[in-house]
Amino acid sequence: MLDAVLKPRDLAVLTPAVLCAEPGSAAATLTARAGRDRWPTVVCHQVTSAVHAASVRDTRLVLVGGNTFTWVHQAVRELRLAGSFPIALVATDLSYDEGLALLDRGASLVIERQATAREMAARLTALCRGSGADDEVSVRWLHSGRMRLDLRARRCLLDDEPVALSQNEFDLLAFLMSHALQVMPQQDIVQRVWGWRHGDGANTLRIHVGRLRRKLGDTPTEPTWIGSVRGTGYQFLQPVAELGDDRSDERLRQSVSLLNAHADALGALVDTLLAAPDVTSVAESVVQWAVARGFSDAATVFRLDAAAAVSRLVASAGMSARWRQSIATGHPVSAGFMGSQVYRSGESVQLHDMSRLARRFPVTARMASTEDLHACLLFPITVAGRVWGDLAFVSRTARAFNPARAAYLRTVAGVVSLALAGRPDGDA
Repeated sequence: MLDAVLKPRDLAVLTPAVLCAEPGSAAATLTARAGRDRWPTVVCHQVTSAVHAASVRDTRLVLVGGNTFTWVHQAVRELRLAGSFPIALVATDLSYDEGLALLDRGASLVIERQATAREMAARLTALCRGSGADDEVSVRWLHSGRMRLDLRARRCLLDDEPVALSQNEFDLLAFLMSHALQVMPQQDIVQRVWGWRHGDGANTLRIHVGRLRRKLGDTPTEPTWIGSVRGTGYQFLQPVAELGDDRSDERLRQSVSLLNAHADALGALVDTLLAAPDVTSVAESVVQWAVARGFSDAATVFRLDAAAAVSRLVASAGMSARWRQSIATGHPVSAGFMGSQVYRSGESVQLHDMSRLARRFPVTARMASTEDLHACLLFPITVAGRVWGDLAFVSRTARAFNPARAAYLRTVAGVVSLALAGRPDGDA
């Protein structure tokens, strides 16, 4: 459904993306092609798996959908604790109150199930386009005299007493306060607050302004908070101060969640490697683990045959059958093969865009381009003090692995080296 409307520039904004879909729901089929790969990047049918996948990557977007409100509500709650990435509700039948509850729980956007593919793509792209920055301090409170508006908790206080506002009333007040002392045209207010979903925008706005004034103790003839300009629009009449909110506690919680997810993933890998009977099983286990857990889009293990000056593929995940066939006889260890540098130096190599290094590593660049792969992190595997081969993690986005993930994957390479050293067929 989305294949025809997602353009390359959209995918650059929306990738990596994680889909958390209730098994058997319409959301579970919400996939498209992104070059040679599918979009979203990772599809999970368990909330815990989605939390992990969203935590370990530089996730740009999380999609959530399901058949039941209870399942979706739990997914949003746990995913919001895992990070500050945008969360969009898709392909789910929700009542008005259920949609509000999910927004209150941490969802960033609710897209109606009947929305067209074009509308969905546009809304998701707009949501993610402005979500890249995560400032140290962000605006949380709008403060004007006796009134305070808590943007995060979506709560209005007047004389320190809560004022019960509907979703649209809160959004209307927040918009006017954000443009305090400015006369805002009716069409601008309706577009921002309602998105032109109502036929008679001016009438809808007039009704909501009336309700909002009554709740704030305001009157049309002697307004304190919201004034009107005939034929133009409305104005918040008092100066407004924007107060920041320190997000250090939130970032600490996210860091702890990420560390726990990494520890659980590494523990699962170690358990699998302990049970692996031979070298091939060890290699297959680690590449499948890396892709399934979302640490990379593809992964490979090559073994160095020093006598023949050839590097041979032992295992791969996320690579096409055509690619595997192209290297069935192995790669000559030559200057154009990136693994050669790893074998000579015994050091890891990281490239954020392999297509730009065609002159330096033409063999590797050609292999990557056929699979639409870009960033690569290559580690030597050392057994008995000698380089045994290499372990590569590859991404389809041209963004380097961040230092924290690179350090973690270096630990994974060390664990694999230890696992191979304990196998009879693992001697270098």
